Amino acid sequence: MSYKAIKLSIAALLAGGTLQAQNNNLVQYVNPLIGTAKMGHTYPGATVPFGAVQLSPDTDTIPYAGPDGKYTGTAYRYCAGYQYDDPTIVGFSHTHFSGTGHSDLGDFLIMPTTGQLQLNPGTADKPETGYRSRFSHSNEVAAPNYYKVKLDDHNILAEMTTTTRVGVHQYTFPKSDDAHIILDLMHGIYNYDDKNTWTFVRVENDTLITGYKQTHGWAKTRTVYFAMSFSKPIQSYGYAQFKSRYTRASGDGLM
Repeated sequence: MSYKAIKLSIAALLAGGTLQAQNNNLVQYVNPLIGTAKMGHTYPGATVPFGAVQLSPDTDTIPYAGPDGKYTGTAYRYCAGYQYDDPTIVGFSHTHFSGTGHSDLGDFLIMPTTGQLQLNPGTADKPETGYRSRFSHSNEVAAPNYYKVKLDDHNILAEMTTTTRVGVHQYTFPKSDDAHIILDLMHGIYNYDDKNTWTFVRVENDTLITGYKQTHGWAKTRTVYFAMSFSKPIQSYGYAQFKSRYTRASGDGLM
C-alpha cells in the first residue's frame, strides 16, 4: 500500500463526523512526534487504529533497576521506548504503549547494520561499541502509519508501516560486503533480570523465521508469537544466547 493510499484510508476513518470533516484532509494535522519528549510517554512509529502492531524506534535500553537492585526512576521516562532528546536508536520493536504511564512491551527488536557484526547494543555516548546508531531529527519523518529515519553510523535508510497485524520494514543499504539484520529477542521496555521467561526462534527456510517470547511483566506469562519474512534469501545466520540482559553482550537470535 502506498503512503498516499494510507493517508486516504486513515482520513476516511477520521472523517466520520460532519460534512465539513469529510471535505478536509485531517491527516495533515497529525504529528506523531508530539509527546515524545520528557514525560509525554508517546511513540512516533507506525500503527493503525486498533492495530496489534506498533512499529517504532527505541532510543535506549534503560534497565528498571540499578546494580543494587533498586528502581532507578530513569526507566519511567521510556514508557513508550522513545525519547526525543536521545541521540541514538537501538532498533525498531513491534509493540508499544502510548500515554499509559506504565511500561512494558518493546517485543522483537530489529536492527539493520553494516560493517563488523556486533552483539552489544552499545551505549548512547559510544554507539560505535554496539549495533545502535546515531541519527538526526533532520533525517526523520513521522506521519500517520509511516516512519522513516536515516541510521547515520550504518548509512541505512529505514522505513516502516503497518497493517492491523503486520509490521512492514524497508531498509535501503549502501553497497557493502558486511550487512546484517539483528533480531534481539531479549530487548524490552522496563527490562529487568528474569522478565524474559522464555524465547524461541526457528529458521524455517531461507526467507522465513518464526518464534515467540514469554515475559513476566505487567501481564504475567504473556506470550507473543511472530513470523518474519524476508524479501531476499538469508545468506548465513547464527545466534547467541545469554542468561540476562545485564550480564550479556547482546540478544538472543542474530541474523
